[in-house]
Amino acid sequence: MRVRVNGIDQRLHRLGRWDDPLAVARAQVISAQIWSDFQSGDLDPTLQKYQTHSASEDVDLLKALKALVDRQPYGRVAHGYCVIQRYGHPIRSAVEIGAFLTWMEAEGLSASTRRSVVGLLRRVQPHNVALQEVQIKVPARSVQHEVLSKAEIQKVLKDLQEHENWFYVCFALWLNTGLRNSELIGLTWDAVHLQEGELVISKTLRRNGNSNHRRVWSGTKTGRSRIVPLTEHLLMLLEHHREAMRELNLDVEQGLVFVTPRSYGNLYDGLLEKVWKRSQRRVGVVPRRLYAVRHSFLSHALALGNSPADLASMAGHRTEELLKTYAKPTGRLKLPCWA
Repeated sequence: MRVRVNGIDQRLHRLGRWDDPLAVARAQVISAQIWSDFQSGDLDPTLQKYQTHSASEDVDLLKALKALVDRQPYGRVAHGYCVIQRYGHPIRSAVEIGAFLTWMEAEGLSASTRRSVVGLLRRVQPHNVALQEVQIKVPARSVQHEVLSKAEIQKVLKDLQEHENWFYVCFALWLNTGLRNSELIGLTWDAVHLQEGELVISKTLRRNGNSNHRRVWSGTKTGRSRIVPLTEHLLMLLEHHREAMRELNLDVEQGLVFVTPRSYGNLYDGLLEKVWKRSQRRVGVVPRRLYAVRHSFLSHALALGNSPADLASMAGHRTEELLKTYAKPTGRLKLPCWA
């Protein structure tokens, strides 16, 4: 059975021979449904709604999404795939898309996440007019929201040292270097040069597909290595941390610097975010997302008067991107004095 949509012929599943009364009846029912949906503005331009498989399945959509996740195994893509898979209903026509948007909002997904998921659907259904017309407004985020003040950072680190000591050195290093998540998780001891007082960032342990725990080795985001200097305090913390790892008989030559407290496996975003937000709540700080660690470091480092070019080189950013993204108020304003 063929149907012309927007001037393009598309094929539905084979329904049977033209001289089979049952097949003809099925074709007439489908044709009537297509015409009815067209008249009411609810036509599925992909025609998936009218295929002969179960109405609760959208096989082609899930296949396309899985192929996209395999090609681009980034967290945002993988999360969107999981959301759509969990929904488990077709997302083709205007009515079905509206039901999906309502479901995501009821699930508590933020506006930015909902917009990201819709963007993912558009990528695999580029000819779906109903999807192109969806508009999701994302409230403007306060420029101060992602940046913790100096006092808040000190409170959180003190709390981690007292209540979550296993993660204290991890977050102390993170808040003093602004590493990317995958760089911190994939940091190995051979990249820690205590004598020179620096880290050599040349690899990452990025998420593998839609799994939060499984990770694979990869290069840096820019494809280049870079040097990250360490303070005297960090060098002391890392030296003590290395001795503690040796006492646990963990590899401190090629092994990971930071591991999980039970299985000694690699860290992952979900665990780190739980620890991060749990500590903020304990000290009375409004919980920020995990990305606030990098955001806070770079914003404060800029406010202290560091050269944007030097800081961009250390962070693995272009200078203009660093200023656009991380130049946020920190409370460290220095006023000129004419006396």
